[in-house]
Amino acid sequence: MSLKKISLKPNEFLCRKDEKDNDLYYVENGELLVFGVDGTKVTPIAYINGGEFVGELSFFDNTNRSAYVMCTADSELILIPAQDKNEYMPDWLIKIAQNMCHQIRSLDQRIIKKGIRRNLQDSVKPLSIEEQRKILEAIEEDREKRIEQE
Repeated sequence: MSLKKISLKPNEFLCRKDEKDNDLYYVENGELLVFGVDGTKVTPIAYINGGEFVGELSFFDNTNRSAYVMCTADSELILIPAQDKNEYMPDWLIKIAQNMCHQIRSLDQRIIKKGIRRNLQDSVKPLSIEEQRKILEAIEEDREKRIEQE
């Protein structure tokens, strides 16, 4: 297995919705925000901190990214390549994970469309209009940088 360390700064993107990237990331330290965008509405799905994984849906089900993942604090991550998973995971475990990923993707889409229920707000608070605006600006800046690099 070939692991790679990644460092991210605030407002840098690890993943973008619909991007073809199936690698898994382990967050050694820092904080990342997983969120969806529906028009001009930004809906937080989860905050990922040190000791947690991100990117597991695409890692297991081999589909494009379902949400954006943006760094909110200096972060150190370890990239676990998707192509290596068959070397260290049995097929039955991958199939169970794929089933769970399908269910989680459906729930994520409901959250993005309908928002966060009040009883979940302790763990994932809705973003203020200002926070949403800053994230949308960061998405646009990221898009422009990527166009310049092509």
